[in-house]
Amino acid sequence: PDPLPSSSAMSSDEEMPPMGAGGTGMDDDSDGGMDDAGADGPILPEGVKKEIITASEGFKRPKKGDEVTVHYVGTLTDGTEFDSSRKKDKPFVFPLGKGQVIKGWDLGVATMLKGEVAKFTIASEFGYGESGSPPTIPPNASLVFEVELISWASKDDLFGDEGVIKTTLEGEGKGWKKPSDGDEVRLTLKAEAADGSVIEERKSIEYVVGSDALGPLAKAVDMALAGMRKNESVSLKCAKEYAYGEKHPDGATITLALEEIYETKDMSFGKDGSVMRKQTQEGEGFDRPKDGVKATLAVTAATDGAGAALPGFKAATIEFTVGDGEVCDALECAVGEMKKGEKAVLTASASSAAETKLGLQDVKEGKIVLTIELQEFEKKKEIWDMSEEEKVEFGTARKEVGSQLLKAGRYELALQKYKKVGEAFSFVDNYKEENKGKAKALKQACELNKSAVYLKLQDWTEAKNTCNSILKDDKENIKAIFRRAQAQLHLKNFQDCMNDCKKVVELDSQNKEARALLKLAQAGQKEEDKQAKGLFANMCKALGKGPIPAPGKADKIGEFSDEEDAPMDAQDDEAEEEGAKEEGQAAEEGAKESA
Repeated sequence: PDPLPSSSAMSSDEEMPPMGAGGTGMDDDSDGGMDDAGADGPILPEGVKKEIITASEGFKRPKKGDEVTVHYVGTLTDGTEFDSSRKKDKPFVFPLGKGQVIKGWDLGVATMLKGEVAKFTIASEFGYGESGSPPTIPPNASLVFEVELISWASKDDLFGDEGVIKTTLEGEGKGWKKPSDGDEVRLTLKAEAADGSVIEERKSIEYVVGSDALGPLAKAVDMALAGMRKNESVSLKCAKEYAYGEKHPDGATITLALEEIYETKDMSFGKDGSVMRKQTQEGEGFDRPKDGVKATLAVTAATDGAGAALPGFKAATIEFTVGDGEVCDALECAVGEMKKGEKAVLTASASSAAETKLGLQDVKEGKIVLTIELQEFEKKKEIWDMSEEEKVEFGTARKEVGSQLLKAGRYELALQKYKKVGEAFSFVDNYKEENKGKAKALKQACELNKSAVYLKLQDWTEAKNTCNSILKDDKENIKAIFRRAQAQLHLKNFQDCMNDCKKVVELDSQNKEARALLKLAQAGQKEEDKQAKGLFANMCKALGKGPIPAPGKADKIGEFSDEEDAPMDAQDDEAEEEGAKEEGQAAEEGAKESA
């Protein structure tokens, strides 16, 4: 039979099952129970019964607003067929959950998976109601539909005002990452007017999400990208407000393909932005090079910050031991976080990336941009998989590498070695006695060397904290006490510094360094006391200016005493002159005391 309209508003060529009379269809603002999801999708009411005929191995279901494509056969409960898309050899397409079909369909199709075939028995209140759809569907008729969900186009109203409707075209995307503001991506974009003419097209461009590089399309594109994954393509049907305005008053359709999401990460040891890595190609698997393993890294290009090739650069494939300082800090920073086959662009300061093996030793200033690929690396045991003896051997070897790096002035890299050894021996209480002693000695030696590195890096607080950690277990460790004293001096904790210096002298009366440091702390304390005394004196002078009025007779706001009538500049000059005299007297007194 011909398709049956449910109301005079439907044209004769619309297909079944249309929305029934009596308000049984879903309106645009109603979810109609679609959000009450269970393990098998939205829970159906009593009036809609589902029987799966052909199951699907998928897991995704269409959501409200998606444009679904189905085949169906409709019958009455006695088996009388009243409509079939299969006989027409034309699938039926409709927007799910928008009330453009009978309510039983909106509810039932929302529970289906792609490729699934199901039979729905729909009571009249979820079908055509009391009036039916004469002459084929009688009043109060229950209906039976066999439905196959062929596919659907995911549609989203990005701003909630129907100004930008996003339709997923192809591909479910790769991975889990989605771009956010500030991320750099590579995309292809094509914008077409309502008549199909091409307004603009950009292929494989690099774009920073949240920037204005795409002009009037930026707002719509940024919102769409926030929900996309790599290799996903979408269509954006944009009203003029989200496209080109009055220049194209009928709006535009944007086809957008997200080709790559660049992961940009601060790889510098101090997380100060001096070494930034932008991933341009993902690597394989999950493993990354461990400290002490051999790695092979290809460096194919080197430019300055403006993109100009650096003179003297020689492309090379470098094999080195990770963490041993055989290459520059920039490459050491980057390689430990890369996967096999990963490609990246490394932007680093000249001081950390002037690699001799690449012919860049003469670059002294500015930025160096390196294009790199991790080709191969060895795989070794994880720390937690090592035996006690293997851990002690590993710790001893890495400590020796750290000491060599410390002597060579590679402080940041040396610090990484000492940290790793410390982490390896965090818990040694269950070790055999012979291994426990070695492990504790190694850890303490590395902690002491850490404190020395922090002093070299002028990180006084970390130096003090590291020494405190050592002194918890070894209260008379002279090196830790002395290094803490050095840190206290730079932190201007002069009294604490003096206390530590005196402790060192008590333990080692011949320690000249401690005596010299004690004098510096005493001088610093004296200068601080002098400044405090001068400041206090000036405060007292300021407080003592002018007569103190009797209670209740203070000048009213806006009135001035005779003394206050003097010009402000003159008062300031007098205060400065008196302050200068006092400072001179204090300086003379200090000189006499020193003498």
